[in-house]
Amino acid sequence: MKLWVTPKGDRWLCDECQKDFQEQIDREEWRAAFEKLDPMLRCSECKHGDVEIFD
Repeated sequence: MKLWVTPKGDRWLCDECQKDFQEQIDREEWRAAFEKLDPMLRCSECKHGDVEIFD
């Protein structure tokens, strides 16, 4: 999961949603602040986590 700095505020995006937003990321020059693997983080677009938790 990456935290992106956007003109409208920071957003967490998973790898799958990043592919969907790549054109906008390039056009608006979003900057990736950092990447983090944390099961508690959720993508701001699809609301899914990057890490699966197994019981």
